[in-house]
Amino acid sequence: MASCREMELGEVYMCAECGLEVKVVAECKEVGTPATDLPCHSEGEECTLSCCGKELVKKP
Repeated sequence: MASCREMELGEVYMCAECGLEVKVVAECKEVGTPATDLPCHSEGEECTLSCCGKELVKKP
């Protein structure tokens, strides 16, 4: 799955387990900024979205 900074407007991500779908309606304001430079990222890890214990995947 893409991190929040890689998700693009209009893309749809889904849970392979339950079928939940999430559409990107606004992009991350921090695109292009290294995660280590962001206050919302502790220790430089990327933001990811999950459901049913697994990361969401981009819907084809």
